[in-house]
Amino acid sequence: MTSRPIPRRGTALATAVSTSWTFGSGHTAAQQALSLLAVRYAIPGLSAGNEGAAGGAVNVPVQVIRNPGAPAASITSLTFQTSADDGKTWQTVPVAASGTGWVATVTNPAAAGFVSLKASAADSAGDSVVQTIVRAYAVR
Repeated sequence: MTSRPIPRRGTALATAVSTSWTFGSGHTAAQQALSLLAVRYAIPGLSAGNEGAAGGAVNVPVQVIRNPGAPAASITSLTFQTSADDGKTWQTVPVAASGTGWVATVTNPAAAGFVSLKASAADSAGDSVVQTIVRAYAVR
């Protein structure tokens, strides 16, 4: 299942947001939760206007969550990517396990502009998600 990219007008940030899921489904006798994944993160150190420092490195805590009530499965992969050209090209950033989640190390562009983010995760049941935010935050 794929959500349509949502264009946002009148703002320089989050100009397009999309999510795509892959999951198994079938007929069941009773209602069951879909095995949907979501990647959660919050960029530390941003200003109130969602601006980060040009050239600065940021360690971003990342969590992969499962739809409540869905069958348990372990996360088998997590990829975190950044783009400084509104998603035309993507660079994979280092991701390391940390506690119950991960930390992605993002280096902001040296010049003022915007950072777009793409996170992809998959689990042992074959479920996956790709979340993209074009212009997630500004760099000044």
